[in-house]
Amino acid sequence: MRFAIVGKSLPHTISPRLHEEFGNFAYGVKEFETEEAFCDFVKSRELVGYNVTIPYKQTVIPLLDGLDDGAEEIGAVNTVVELDGRLWGYNTDILGVELAFKSAGIDVEDKNVLVLGSGGTSKTVQYYLKKNGAKTIGIVSRSGELNYDNVYEMTDTQIVVNTTPVGTMSIEKPLDLAKFAKLEGAFDVIYNPIETALVRQARKLGVKAIGGLVMLIEQGRVAHAIFCDADKTLEFKPESVTFDIVKKLERERMNVVLVGMAGCGKSTIGKLLAENLGKEFVDLDEEIEKREKKSIPEIFAENGEAYFREVERKVVADVCVKTGQVIATGGGAVLDERNVEWMKANGKIVWIERDVNKLARDGRPLSKDIETVKKLFESRKPIYESIADFKAKNNGAIKDCVESILQFEKSI
Repeated sequence: MRFAIVGKSLPHTISPRLHEEFGNFAYGVKEFETEEAFCDFVKSRELVGYNVTIPYKQTVIPLLDGLDDGAEEIGAVNTVVELDGRLWGYNTDILGVELAFKSAGIDVEDKNVLVLGSGGTSKTVQYYLKKNGAKTIGIVSRSGELNYDNVYEMTDTQIVVNTTPVGTMSIEKPLDLAKFAKLEGAFDVIYNPIETALVRQARKLGVKAIGGLVMLIEQGRVAHAIFCDADKTLEFKPESVTFDIVKKLERERMNVVLVGMAGCGKSTIGKLLAENLGKEFVDLDEEIEKREKKSIPEIFAENGEAYFREVERKVVADVCVKTGQVIATGGGAVLDERNVEWMKANGKIVWIERDVNKLARDGRPLSKDIETVKKLFESRKPIYESIADFKAKNNGAIKDCVESILQFEKSI
């Protein structure tokens, strides 16, 4: 190991994977429980270079021989490299922020900007905004002068940046963007889920928006470029590589979520899709049955539909927070808007449409007879249509339906 991500607790870090994409196969993970242990590591100079994360981005500064301008002004270092016997500290997050704004087409010059949060990432965003001519910068915090009780008084707000953890692995959002009539852009530094609720709302409002993945990959690419100065065996990667990796990771992580009437073939199609895409297949109804230790008809008969929907809601959240899956949903899962939000957070929704008279009805509590099924379909059809990213017909050969979805997935 010649390079590493360094922090206190890093069980979910993707940094080694990221630097492997850049061609650095000597990159690992180092965790230090105490500040003293971290400082001893820095003084030992055992690595050529490393990335620093919470809680040591400030701790490292007094141990370095020099800082770049951004790191010095912000007061935080995320990249350290040894050059000519001296330790240098950099803040590559700044260039990550810059590329995120630019790639989304969000121009901050002469704009009124709200920054949610006051921590290290907030300071990095503020540095970029000041450097690029933002008109006003309002810092929103829970207990500050500008807070979540009075933030909607900032009616001239044009850009909102979220640097808080609100929205991480959830469908929560820190505020309601619809209350800012002049809003032009939104940037959420969170990259898990793939599309946060804040970004999704912005896009629904017709506002330019971007999540945190571009920032994450670009700061890593810039750090890699710095490492190249210290290790000539590493190869410099251009900015275009950032977007290649973003696309690759999004496709790998993306869930394909199948919706449609009970009996339309979601499970059969889902298994074939998962096999073709190299993703895990998950059947939500099977997950519910495992959790309840009862069949779906038994749950309906013994506990009622309301109970079933509550269990379903929990299972949808537990499954959809994960990535890289093909998910077959129950026919009525889309009736709850929260379920749909979860489906969209890490996935694309595919509506499997099948003629009503061809739907399988055995073992499906709400599909007692053809007239009941027709009424159910008419009530759910507008929902399926409104939420679907793609519609796949399944009235012929299963393989044709699967192939149409595979072509859709390739186009993303």
